[in-house]
Amino acid sequence: MRAKVRGRQGFSLIEALVALAIASMTLMAIFELQIQMARGQQRAALAIEQVAAQENALALTRHLNPMAEPYGRIALPGGDVVTWSAEAKSERRTNAGFPSGDGAFEVQLYQVTVGVERQGGRSPAPLVFDRLGWRRLEIEG
Repeated sequence: MRAKVRGRQGFSLIEALVALAIASMTLMAIFELQIQMARGQQRAALAIEQVAAQENALALTRHLNPMAEPYGRIALPGGDVVTWSAEAKSERRTNAGFPSGDGAFEVQLYQVTVGVERQGGRSPAPLVFDRLGWRRLEIEG
């Protein structure tokens, strides 16, 4: 009698379980990466939204004269509010006029703080910048 040695065919149960465990760990890592990417995208969208709110606030206060309006607020459609306040950083001075040397304006440097109060969502950090305030002098003559 000849003994025939048969070759092994297929996978054993242990090999199948090991392969399934390796595949599940790989898929868990991929899903975690997807979750992190979705959170990162949400943070980026929020940052873009806050920067847009700050840019809009700057545009609304572009022509602000802090000497005439040292503080105020602008209500926007949708419930958001732009607020500002200004503090003097220098003494008031008369600008130099040409050729007499006496100007027609009184000027002063201010530090302006502009904030955006968001109706829905987080408010961005306030913007702080320097701005020149002016007032036309009453000229006699």
